[in-house]
Amino acid sequence: MPTLSSWSLLLVAPAVVLAACGTQAPDTPPARADFGLAPDALELCLPNNDGVVERQKVNFITGLSADVVANPPGTLATFDPRGRLVDGQLEWDLSTIDGVVAPLRVEAARDFWFAKHFPDGEIAMGTTVKADTLQVLRAESDRVLLLGMASRQPEQTLLVYSPPVVAMRFPMQVGQSFTSSSELKDGSKLNGLPFYSQDSYEVRINVEGMLRLPHLRLHRVLRLETLVTIHTFGNVTKTTRQLQWFTECYGEVARALSQTDEKEALFTQATELRRLAL
Repeated sequence: MPTLSSWSLLLVAPAVVLAACGTQAPDTPPARADFGLAPDALELCLPNNDGVVERQKVNFITGLSADVVANPPGTLATFDPRGRLVDGQLEWDLSTIDGVVAPLRVEAARDFWFAKHFPDGEIAMGTTVKADTLQVLRAESDRVLLLGMASRQPEQTLLVYSPPVVAMRFPMQVGQSFTSSSELKDGSKLNGLPFYSQDSYEVRINVEGMLRLPHLRLHRVLRLETLVTIHTFGNVTKTTRQLQWFTECYGEVARALSQTDEKEALFTQATELRRLAL
């Protein structure tokens, strides 16, 4: 059974332009205490701090890049997804700088070998900080579609959804929930082998609060919970969970990916825990 990290959502839409877009897999140097300053790109978005993330408050522009700090690949990160009440307000603390630093890039799907398989694809983004597998996305006026996944290396992995999965709906706010189901088209392959599955994505937003990041504190942040269920050959069913924290203008500011078949919706150990590092 393939690892489920290939299916994990990475719906980062940083408004912070930190570097030019490239096609090389990112290096992950040791974390440093100073991540630099946010540039003037945030002037493109003016938040109203109402706890609602509207489509125009999330940028999906090729060439954007932002640094994140994450636990090293192959390790587990322990964290508190529930947060705690501080003066009557829910607060999550993901401010530690322990880990490695890596850039997350929004790349153009047309620049890759798999472009012909995703004629409607606009954006390619890594499923993990290693970015050896890319998601192919299309951002519309009221939703973001996940068209499938493909390896950065030519002709290794190609997973094409039919129909596309609805990965995000706008406006995003507490109380939102939806399920999107799809299957892989004939001709899909994983690590060079033919592959087929029927997948479902269950997304819900139950709470908002204040989030502490390295050198940054954000208010009225939404926590998204996503459960991905994959049903494949031999009547095998596997699941993975993901938590994402979203806010106006910055888009996704933190993300945690569970181990396979995690039972707890608010799991405390992540195979990848990353947060925006300005």
